[in-house]
Amino acid sequence: MKRFASMIFFMIFSLSIFSQETIKNDYFSYDEQQKYLLIRVNIWGYVNNPMSTLVPDGTDLITAISYAGGPKENANLNSVVIIHSDGTRQICDLAKYKNENSRNHNPILKPGDTVRVGGDFLYHFTRYMRDLYNIAVIANIAYLIYINLTK
Repeated sequence: MKRFASMIFFMIFSLSIFSQETIKNDYFSYDEQQKYLLIRVNIWGYVNNPMSTLVPDGTDLITAISYAGGPKENANLNSVVIIHSDGTRQICDLAKYKNENSRNHNPILKPGDTVRVGGDFLYHFTRYMRDLYNIAVIANIAYLIYINLTK
């Protein structure tokens, strides 16, 4: 009897595991108050508030970056990367969008898209120089300790 009960428990447990749906990153949610569909997008990098958020379907790139608090001062808006949920990448130049007003530079986002705003060259250069300076200070301290110990 115990064996029969354990087999039934095992069958019910295994059916409940296999019947669960996997959670996808690109799903639609319906907002009852606003009456429009919401899609999940991720906004990373040099924005004031990086986040994964629900935005209205049909949201363009600039509006999504605005939802994340806008770009930081050291953001490189000349090569904003959109990584689509299927793995393809799209590079957008928002500086050209101001001049050309073309959808090529300000596309409509799709469910599951990840927007990555990179830092500009000057920011990366100063960060590199700061790290190099810190290494030089540590090497100098190690050298001074070595000289004083060998005297």
